[in-house]
Amino acid sequence: MAATKVQDVLLVGYGAVGAIYALVLQRSGLVRVTAVARSNYDAVQEHGFRIESTKYGVINGCRPDRIFRSVAAAADRAYSYVFIASKAIPERVATPAILKPLISAPYVDEYPQPTYVILQNGLGVETDLYHSIKDIGKEPSIVSTALWVNTNLLQPNVAEHGNLNRLIIGVYRHNDFTTVTNTPTEAALLEDLSAVLTAGGTDIIIAPDVQRHKFSKNFWNVAFSSFSTLTRYRLPALFREPPSDSSKPYTPYVSPTTAHLIKEYTIPAIRATLAELVVLARALGYPDSRDGIPSTLPDEVIENTRKLHVGPESFHKPSMMIDAEKDQPIEVEVIFGAVVRLAQERGVSLPRVEMLYALLIFAPGPATIDARLSDKSESALVASFKGIKLDRDDIPLRPDFGTRGKQVKLRANFFPVKIPKRPLYEYEVTISPTNRTAMRRVRRRIFQLAEQSSDWRHKGLQGNVAHDHSSKLISAKKLDQPLRVKVPFFDEDEDGPTPNGPEYTLTIQYSRDIDTQGLLSYLEGQSQYRGYDILPVISALNVVLSAYPNRSGGSGVMVGRNRFFFPSEASPAILGGGLEAWKGFYSSVRPSHNQLMVNVNVCTTAFYTPGNLARAMVDFQEFSFGARGNAFVKGVRIKTTHLGYKKTVKSLASFNARQHSFETDEYGKVTVENYFKRKYKITLKQPDLPLVDVGGTKANYLPAELCEILPNQPFRGKLTDEHTASMITYAAKPPNINATSIVNRGLNELGFRQGAGPLGAFGISIGTEMAVVPGRILPPPGIKYGAGTPQVDDRASWNLRNVRFAKGASLSNWAVLLIKDGNNRDEFSSTSDPELMKTMKGFADMCKNSGMNVNNVPPVVLQCDLPRKDRSDLTRAQAIGAIRDSLRSMKSKPNLVLVLLSNGDKHIYSGIKHLCDSYLDLGKQSFSLFNRFTEHITFPATVCVHSAKIRKEKGQLQYFANVALKVNMKLGGVNHALDQANMIWLKQMPTMLMGIDVTHPGPGSTKGTPSIAAVVASCDTSFAQYPASMVIQETKKEMVTNLAKLVGERLVLFQKRNQSLPQRILVYRDGVSEGQFQIVVDEELPAIRQACTQFDKGKSPYRPKITIVICGKRHHTRFFPTEAENADRDGNPKPGTVVDRGVTAIYHFDFFLQAHGGLQGTTRPTHYYVVHDDIGFKADELQGLTNAVSYMFARATKAVSLVSPAYYADLACERGRCYLHRLLQGIGSSGGSTRSGQDDEEQVFREATQMWHNGVSGPALKDTMFYFIGTNREWYKMGEALYEISSIRWDIEIAMVGGTAPSSDATLSASESMQPFKCVNALKNATFYSRTMLLNHGIRRLLLFSRNVHLLSPTTTTRPSFQITNYLGRRDHHVTQFLRYSTQDKASFTDSSRTGLFYHLVDSPTPLSQTEPAFALSFLKTPPAQSNSSTVIGWLPATSTTGCSGGEVGAGLDDFRENPAFRDLLHEAIKNGLENQVDEIQTNGALQLQEGWMHIHDDRNIPPLGRIGDPDDIIATVLVRDSKARLLGFLTSHNLIWVL
Repeated sequence: MAATKVQDVLLVGYGAVGAIYALVLQRSGLVRVTAVARSNYDAVQEHGFRIESTKYGVINGCRPDRIFRSVAAAADRAYSYVFIASKAIPERVATPAILKPLISAPYVDEYPQPTYVILQNGLGVETDLYHSIKDIGKEPSIVSTALWVNTNLLQPNVAEHGNLNRLIIGVYRHNDFTTVTNTPTEAALLEDLSAVLTAGGTDIIIAPDVQRHKFSKNFWNVAFSSFSTLTRYRLPALFREPPSDSSKPYTPYVSPTTAHLIKEYTIPAIRATLAELVVLARALGYPDSRDGIPSTLPDEVIENTRKLHVGPESFHKPSMMIDAEKDQPIEVEVIFGAVVRLAQERGVSLPRVEMLYALLIFAPGPATIDARLSDKSESALVASFKGIKLDRDDIPLRPDFGTRGKQVKLRANFFPVKIPKRPLYEYEVTISPTNRTAMRRVRRRIFQLAEQSSDWRHKGLQGNVAHDHSSKLISAKKLDQPLRVKVPFFDEDEDGPTPNGPEYTLTIQYSRDIDTQGLLSYLEGQSQYRGYDILPVISALNVVLSAYPNRSGGSGVMVGRNRFFFPSEASPAILGGGLEAWKGFYSSVRPSHNQLMVNVNVCTTAFYTPGNLARAMVDFQEFSFGARGNAFVKGVRIKTTHLGYKKTVKSLASFNARQHSFETDEYGKVTVENYFKRKYKITLKQPDLPLVDVGGTKANYLPAELCEILPNQPFRGKLTDEHTASMITYAAKPPNINATSIVNRGLNELGFRQGAGPLGAFGISIGTEMAVVPGRILPPPGIKYGAGTPQVDDRASWNLRNVRFAKGASLSNWAVLLIKDGNNRDEFSSTSDPELMKTMKGFADMCKNSGMNVNNVPPVVLQCDLPRKDRSDLTRAQAIGAIRDSLRSMKSKPNLVLVLLSNGDKHIYSGIKHLCDSYLDLGKQSFSLFNRFTEHITFPATVCVHSAKIRKEKGQLQYFANVALKVNMKLGGVNHALDQANMIWLKQMPTMLMGIDVTHPGPGSTKGTPSIAAVVASCDTSFAQYPASMVIQETKKEMVTNLAKLVGERLVLFQKRNQSLPQRILVYRDGVSEGQFQIVVDEELPAIRQACTQFDKGKSPYRPKITIVICGKRHHTRFFPTEAENADRDGNPKPGTVVDRGVTAIYHFDFFLQAHGGLQGTTRPTHYYVVHDDIGFKADELQGLTNAVSYMFARATKAVSLVSPAYYADLACERGRCYLHRLLQGIGSSGGSTRSGQDDEEQVFREATQMWHNGVSGPALKDTMFYFIGTNREWYKMGEALYEISSIRWDIEIAMVGGTAPSSDATLSASESMQPFKCVNALKNATFYSRTMLLNHGIRRLLLFSRNVHLLSPTTTTRPSFQITNYLGRRDHHVTQFLRYSTQDKASFTDSSRTGLFYHLVDSPTPLSQTEPAFALSFLKTPPAQSNSSTVIGWLPATSTTGCSGGEVGAGLDDFRENPAFRDLLHEAIKNGLENQVDEIQTNGALQLQEGWMHIHDDRNIPPLGRIGDPDDIIATVLVRDSKARLLGFLTSHNLIWVL
């Protein structure tokens, strides 16, 4: 534009900067100024603008030539320049949305595009506009600026201005930071613009590298705008001296009391922040020079700012501070967010800038809850539901809204959608002929060519329809019928159709009208629309909203449903192994109260890295052991380098270029290697690599090195664990980053912000601000430990410092399996490695300090050297065989095997779990004291840890603590529980919490691999134990096939453990999509009811109340706090945040709950949806209970993201995947995963059944939390055969020890007998356990034994009495009588010179009710003498040979406990004495006394009998049998355990 020619200029944004530049443009006399004043139009129109300027003077009534309220109104002529002077708040409204009338039809068809001049702070402010102009097929002409003007808006039409107005201008070059010269065209454009602005009184600098100047200018905003905004102090507070003249006061100034602190801390902190920007500048390519970003710039910026604000005349406030004071949005994203993102893309750390960014994102202006949610209409709607009568199995209506907790406001990633009240029209599209149309790529190309055809335009389709590139088309108007479009087909790399080339015909057949009015009535909650099927209209709207990002010729790539990925402006994140990560966006239309919404979220997926296929394939295979080349190459599109044609790889061959030969006309039979050498003069560099098949029905093998991977291809295979870890790292962005990405790039790429076609034709518009919804923060429940009370922090976690487990298990008889797998850096050197011994001792000490009982015997350590990795054994079966042999080599099975893994090899881990769970049944341990009526009691025997982690000194104690959590649970301990207040509802009546989940084979699995279903359920009153039932079922079937059987198993166990059935069953069902909610009610609810019917008794049917809650994690709802006080340190919602309004169901009972604290990235709440509710929950009740139960996950000291029963079910499914590991890796019996067809799938299922090996059916594990690395919240009561009857105080009878022998009936009081033995207090008020059982003859028998401690005097010839209670009657009666029997002389003890341990077996032919117990174990001063009525089984002399007094007996017990021969003696004693008399008793028995615990171990693992007290408190154990030599029970000084 010539400077002397008057042209039209449009100025958008008439605030302080806009007013100054409207004045400057008018002062030039070279342009006509049209201004758009959106918020202050009325004031300016009526009074004009008052400008109080030091530079330009005071001007009243300043007006542009024309003024409008909107850009649309001003879009009536061509403009040479459009100045954008509005604030850059892209998260609220992006520049393209403001300028939409200028960059869309009809304006773009009538007028040329102007040059856009961006007068905005920040970086990257031009990007959105650049892309929008490119999208309309125009070449953007954009001028970037770095603006220095000290102006503020005092009133809507009053601005103050100092004497500074300097503007640096340059042409915007997309993604170019370093170009330093202008082209002639660029120079001419800038000279003309400079002439206008200079004439108006602006100081102009033309800079080819304007982005460098913008970056430099941003230094000031980052450092000083942030300071003023956060402190609310103007900048003189950093530099200005106090007033020297009291008659001329001013504020702020540097207070003398804080001057030294500002100098010592504040200024250096600002300087360090600026220094971070210098580091980023180097990464952007700016040199350390005056022509770049000099290292001295931080000091220069500080000094220049000081000069401006040191004098008394300084009044300027940074605009960001003013906006914050007015509660208006601030420019945080373009000033701070853009810097942070540039740094992240280049791997630069900016901790101080990131902290400022994190603090300032909470000052975006006030958040106002959507009006539709604050007008009480939602509450009125829910109240109206009370009048609706539901059928029995209807999905329940919302009972009310929750009220408990702290009220908060949250932004949700939902945007309002406005739809017309007129109908849409759905059409079905068929393509003929069908040849090749099964391929997605071909169908998409056919639609692309159809859209370019004249038929498409002439028949009214262009701009009026949206389609899915497949079979569905939605039209904004009725289309003529019949409707056909002919498409001559040619590929993208071909010049055009050939005369005899293929031709397709699209037939577009009317299907139905799509009624939008019904949807609007549904959104209002009208009762008659409660069952209205909204899916057709939602589906149609999703097609319309997907049209722009999924458009033919667009840059977007659709992956799956409603997920769109776009090439990144920066280099993509390299995942390694031939893959890279792409960012994209998900969108889906969602109904909500009185508003249709579109849910928009960020998403990430893997794409192929373009390049040589051979190199990528090798990289993929080497990236992770077990990665298969076929999984990488299958389905990838390539372009050959020798001929240039494009093909899709069908599979990877099993032979290479040297091995495969074929017949040719030219060379006869020739290998592939020789063929390419002779035909194309190409010598293959990698002839040993497998060939790739790019053929169709006929194979066509090519060397992979001659294939180039085409760009923009998603990887649809299964990611390796290493890829997944890299993906998580890349995808885990904090909430402010994701929210900004959604409202900026997301809305633009999806076409929502600019209302991209065809939205306008359908009358659809989308808001650009996130919904604001009410939420609440629920308080955390109280956590209960055995000792100490942990404090739950603001991340819903706590630590084990100064607390002890609620119940500490005993760590004894444990073993360590050292896995050696060639990882010398991380592995211990051998079983004798001193560091290994030190580490194990440190771990044992941690267990002891946490409340476990740990003996001083070191563990047995075994070493297993694994065979080297072999690609012919991808799942490492040989290594698992070696581990199996090592475990079987142990002479006796330990309670626990701690496996020290060499690395994170998933094949080894899965193999160990499969081996121990399904084959070795490793919980089945040494000696059992059960008869034929008794259940087996066992524990899982393996805990896997990583050698590298457990030996690493940094964080070792924390790692020890984490493993101790698992070990304590595994060995029968209880880590923590909820306090009493949070258990009230659960303990009101017998209640079962149940979790159900199904896991399916993923990408890369052998076709036909079964799905795995798991049901877990609580079985104890602590709601800690959740044993599981698992089955395999039809592949990819979500509903559980054998649910009645699985639920029945859980009910049976509950009944055994509690002697009753649950009256309430609360089911948390995981993994069900919204479309399957009704199927759960129709199929799974009846199955649960069927399971209950097996417990019907005559006329007393068993019908518990059942509530089913679906737990959803695979959704895209995210919440963003609007206030810093309600956010965690990363900007996520605080733990306990619950939302049940605004973005939830209109009619039904659902809520979002984030119980946990996020570890990284943006936290995802869980969506809980009630589909059946017999219990009758209110919102607060269910929400609070679900939040509390999320704290009961036993393996962590924190709340978890998914309520614990559902989490356990998920873990059980994951454990089941270990059993089918080979098939899930795509390796069937044939070694591949390409099989297909019904017969092959049936064969795969048979193979899976064999691998499943009946799952976990062994007695050792089947009723335990085998899937859980730690189990058993409380000790099992001997085969689940016990029930608690009452807590009774019993007298304690103790025979005199030492001295003169008392008479046979002599009884001392407890106080008189306590001195020698500290156990008395511990025993006095203990709880008794017993069992009533129906014997063969039908008589119920309840047998209780008193807690008498029996110590035999070394000189007495009479044994003290046992107290035996025999009561016939109903078990719910109290004990009413005691029968005391005095024993006759049974043995004579004459030797008083030794103290020993005596086993006395009495042959008693009389029934138990008429005589004493048949087997007695007592501590004796003297060895027993053989007699006719007794049998000496074993004798162990003590180390003490002194005379016996009470205290000396206690000392003698210490000797026994420490004597290494003690265990062996007891083993042989019990084996020899009982083996031949009681046939149910197993050999291999061992009775142990360790650290104050009484243990009996067997092949079925009888658990600890209970804590006696001090180690010296171990007194006696009595084993009891009946006249038929059946073992009935045993009595200890602490507990009676009765077994029948």
